[in-house]
Amino acid sequence: MWYLAPMKRAAFAVSLVVGALAAGAVAFAAPPKPAAAAAVGDAPTVSSLSTLMEKDLHWGMTHTDVVTLYNQLNGLFDREYAGPLARLHTGSQEQQQLEADRDNRKANFERSLTEFNVGTPTGYDVTALHGEYTYGNSEAVQRLFKDGKTRYFFYIKDRLWKLYDEIPLREGSPLGSSFQEAVTKLNALLGVAGRVRAADPSQNLDRTEVDWQDGRTHLRAVDRSGEHIVGIVLVDKNTEMNLTALRTYKPVDPFALDPSIANITKKGISDPNAGKAPPDTPPPGKGKKH
Repeated sequence: MWYLAPMKRAAFAVSLVVGALAAGAVAFAAPPKPAAAAAVGDAPTVSSLSTLMEKDLHWGMTHTDVVTLYNQLNGLFDREYAGPLARLHTGSQEQQQLEADRDNRKANFERSLTEFNVGTPTGYDVTALHGEYTYGNSEAVQRLFKDGKTRYFFYIKDRLWKLYDEIPLREGSPLGSSFQEAVTKLNALLGVAGRVRAADPSQNLDRTEVDWQDGRTHLRAVDRSGEHIVGIVLVDKNTEMNLTALRTYKPVDPFALDPSIANITKKGISDPNAGKAPPDTPPPGKGKKH
């Protein structure tokens, strides 16, 4: 059916990274530079990551700003559908179906905002995104499928600070069929080998990541090979560096000891009767004779 046409085209148009890969194809001819210039423990610095983000998007937008950007007349949705609609006869059933598909996607995107309020668990808690947000700190997310990927817009205090794209890993995909292939392509595109960070729950890393940065943005490639996905995450560094101050609410652990009990037991618990005979126990040799 005609209304499926954008989905077919979308597989060849992953705009976040694919456009940059196409623009930077020459970079694949030269091996990436080592990350020796970066400080120990830091992601390597590249000249700019701006080509990996649509020019109309910028950090600090409200969720209403983002919805307007996509849904307004001649916005990002209208631009996606303009070509296919122009090839259809005006007033035809196919044109009406395609317009309805566009309008439904606009409405779904506008309704997709999920707020992470205390006491209101969300479906995101059982996904690979559960470490990307906290509850009770005015955080929210919007979800959108476009250009062959699922994109999540993360907000804190209603300001856009993170984009998370789930890009399929398969034969013919712009980032290849494996996480290793995706990282190799990103290394070549950016001209420097990324920092590899192995999964480490103590560092809040559920999965292996490779990352890069420029002056304003932190780029993370997240290994989700088990789902045949690579997560491509762009983060506003200014917000990232201030998360401790922004995330003032700390959830209470229902299994944690009461502070007064914890204070009493912090040096260990001892039994005051240890080593003493029970009160009804006769002294040795004083028991009844049989």
